[in-house]
Amino acid sequence: MTPNMPAKPPDIDKLDGVQPIGPNTTQASPQDGKFASIMNQPSEAPPITPNSNAPSPIDLSAQGKTLARTPPTLSDVQNQIHSVSGTLGDIKNQLHTKGLKLKQSDKYLLRSKLSSATDNIRSAAERTGVNVGPPIDLSSKNSPIAKFLAMVSDGQNQLASAAGEINGLDSSGQSVSAAKLLLVQAKLQKASQELSFTSTILGNATSMIKTLFNVQI
Repeated sequence: MTPNMPAKPPDIDKLDGVQPIGPNTTQASPQDGKFASIMNQPSEAPPITPNSNAPSPIDLSAQGKTLARTPPTLSDVQNQIHSVSGTLGDIKNQLHTKGLKLKQSDKYLLRSKLSSATDNIRSAAERTGVNVGPPIDLSSKNSPIAKFLAMVSDGQNQLASAAGEINGLDSSGQSVSAAKLLLVQAKLQKASQELSFTSTILGNATSMIKTLFNVQI
């Protein structure tokens, strides 16, 4: 026998046999008893019972109707006119920025937004009783900025006239239908959104000018 030969493997006859698993064979686990005892314990949480006092979906819908917005007043429209007029003033100051140069894409957007805003302002003013007159003539304006300033000035003039009409109605105590005031508010709200977009475009352009000015200094 050579020394490199492996040792003789153990006699497999001495190994314990493996118990066959049949359909009727069960193997108990030490955790079975503990698990069963836990499962058999009564639940400590009380049963959930429906709350008869809770509002139903129909009740919630009815509550929503009672919380409907109250009709607008002349004072509400007046405040909205002042807000839109203030935005126009800010845009006019931005257009007067020295050295303002606009990209072609910005010019297109500004012309579109200011034109739409002016139309909505004129429509709102007309519904308050203002004689808005013919549309402004922009053909005599040489530069895009001059045209933008003309549209802004026209919007301010229309709003000033509308504010005067609202003051007259309020002073005389005349009643105005809620539907008419809502329409005026809708036109002013649309104009306000377009003017906010216009102010953002001009704000980006003027900030670039200020940045270049600071760098040159």
